[in-house]
Amino acid sequence: MKTMSLISAVSFSLTCALIVNAQAGTDRILRDAITSSDGVALTGSDRLTTVGTFQPPVEIKVVAKTDSTNLRLTYAADQVIFNWEMNPEELRVDGGPASGHHRVGAGKIPTNKFVTIRWVVTNKGQSIYVDNELRFQHEGDYSGISRPVSIFPGFGSKITVKSVTVKPLSASSQ
Repeated sequence: MKTMSLISAVSFSLTCALIVNAQAGTDRILRDAITSSDGVALTGSDRLTTVGTFQPPVEIKVVAKTDSTNLRLTYAADQVIFNWEMNPEELRVDGGPASGHHRVGAGKIPTNKFVTIRWVVTNKGQSIYVDNELRFQHEGDYSGISRPVSIFPGFGSKITVKSVTVKPLSASSQ
């Protein structure tokens, strides 16, 4: 019974905190969006993950920055890495239909500056943009994807995330 009371208290506290922040207009967590006016700092094994899972076609927008290396995302791949610690110039794509199709010259993002990453995934492919510049494109079968979107650091980096939004696209955008 004590465990149940503790869980209820924690749940109630988290709910109240979210309601207060939502009323203040600074932070919100929805099924398809996470926003924070100050940014959510992630270090170590921290992950910021959407509540909902999504199927293509979708457009994912992330506004985030890294203090050094390793801004990592997951959705259509197990991880897409910007500023990879072994070669910051290389965009790493590990897992999913494009696994191993890394792209030299496409992975570098500025440090300590917010960038907008737009990840468009359809049933037939994916495209990744940074500040409206196309960095990666791949054609393949993405129709089986049904997962949340996550952002996370790696190897000592600190990631600050201002927003994550996921927007379903119309079937005609395929």
